[in-house]
This record gives sequence, C-alpha cells and structure tokens, in this order.
Amino acid sequence: KELENSSQAFLFTARSDCAFIDYTLPPLLSMCKRGKCSVSVVIENRKATGVLGNSLKQSNICELNQKIEALQKRRNFNIIETAYDIKRIKQANRLLLGHGFSETHCFRGYPIYGSFKQFLETDSKYMLHLDSDMIFYEANGFSWIQEGVRIMEENPDILCVLPKGGPPTNDGSLNQGTTPYQKDKNRGLYLFKNFTSRYYLIHRERFLSLLPLKPLWLSWREPIKSRLFGNGKMLCWEAMVQHALEKSDMWRADLMTDQAWSLHPGDRSELFLSLLPSIIKKVQIGLYPPTQAGYFDLMVEAWDSFLRTKKRFIFCN
Repeated sequence: KELENSSQAFLFTARSDCAFIDYTLPPLLSMCKRGKCSVSVVIENRKATGVLGNSLKQSNICELNQKIEALQKRRNFNIIETAYDIKRIKQANRLLLGHGFSETHCFRGYPIYGSFKQFLETDSKYMLHLDSDMIFYEANGFSWIQEGVRIMEENPDILCVLPKGGPPTNDGSLNQGTTPYQKDKNRGLYLFKNFTSRYYLIHRERFLSLLPLKPLWLSWREPIKSRLFGNGKMLCWEAMVQHALEKSDMWRADLMTDQAWSLHPGDRSELFLSLLPSIIKKVQIGLYPPTQAGYFDLMVEAWDSFLRTKKRFIFCN
C-alpha cells in the first residue's frame, strides 16, 4: 500500500504536439491513474531547433496552453511550464554532467535540461516519463506501471521498466533492428543496455547514482564551442544515459507479457492525424494490423489499409 502513490508522472508536451494532444493525452492520463501516479503535464515553451524544429510543425504556444488548460478543467493534473533560467540550467548541468554547461537541448532539438530537471522536481521513489505522442495498450485489470514498480522493488539490477515495444508476435520475438537484447524468461523480461527517452518508468535513486553522466558531443569541436560560446552541439539525452547504463550493472527491462505494449508514431502527416482517433480506439481494445506485430514504430500505411477494410485485425487478449 505504501507504494500506491510512489510514482510521479511527467507528460511532455511541445508546440509540435498541438495537433494531436486532444486525442493522445486523455488515454495517457487514464493510464497514469490506473498506475497510481500523480501527474504533471510539462509544457516545453521554447520553439524546437535542429532537426525537430525543421521537420515538425511548430504551433503557437498560446494554442498549446489553451488546449492543456481546457483538459485540466476535466482531469486532475498539475501543469509545469519549463523556465530557462541560466543559473538553474548551470546548476542542473553541474549535477547531471559534472560541469555547469549552458546548453539546454541536443543537436536535434530534444530537451536535455528539461529531461533532467524533472528528477529534481520530485522526491517520489519512481518517476514516469511519457512523450505526449505515445500510444499504449493495457489489458483490463492490468497496469504496466504497477507491474514495473513491483519488478524494481524485487530486482535491484533494474534501472527502468517499459512495456513491450510494439504488439506481440506469435513467437514472442521483437523487431529491434540492430539493438541487442536478452530474454530473461525466469523474470519475464527482455533486458537491454539501450535507453529510450520517449517513455520510461525509472527508479529515481538508481538513476541519480549514475551521475554525473559523461557529456557526449556531435564532434570534437563542440566542447570548444561550448566553452567559448555556450552553444556546443550535444548528443541526445538518451545517448548519455545509455552510455552510463552500459557501464553499470543495471538494465532497462521491457515486460515480456502481452498484457501491455506501446506504439510510437514518428509520422505526423495529415493521413496520420486523420487516422489517429481510430487507431487509439483499436489499440485500446487490442486490435492491430498483422504487419505491425513486433514493431514499435507505428506503420501509418498499414493502419490506413486495415481501417478502411475493417478486416483481418489481430486481437490481443
């Protein structure tokens, strides 16, 4: 019972999410409630730079704020707007990276400071991070968050827990590309030395024990630019956490159970946005196209085809 409210959830939103958060945030909030989490929705108020700024539509910050505030009137959560105070940035980076760097984002435009400061804004034993575009399936009566807490309580070698990436395959395999993983059948886990910044339930103190992380740069020139101008190009937050995880005796653990799985929609096309409400409804009842099985990245064309034919969906029970 003492673990019921031991998790603090942070749901990340940015200007590029404005077109879909009306559909994605409510299911994420419901999932957090089932997981016994207190919830904060984080608003990244800076315009994205780098690849993310160039490839994703950046809406007006007022529109994003209005949508989140309207949702807050119907649901119970706190709102945090990321403030970029240079003194606090340097203090946080001194803890995170061992030096008071001025950089706040990676070269792609994803937040480094914003991703780390949430660890300083809670004293909860477990912390859940969710990008607001994530889509999840959970079987009735099952919470992957609560299961993840149980696993980390019982296993000191587990740093963080995630549900299975992608819908289940017939043989239990994962389509992870070149990313290596191990099957721990005794504990019902896939074990990784890889880390993802899109979503994770993490043991806060175990993460803090890895600090300071090694700062990683796009090239040898970037630390010099950082010292001179404060704008060196860092690699992404997840690369630095992964580097520390690889050198530790801990693991990222994905649940082997078919009772929960996740999808990440990298495609932000008009077709995706038009299909999104239907995709979420199908995922919530465990339906998905056969070609999606085992794949974490959402296949928009496959979903379009199967939503139009309304046939041959696989049902995950």
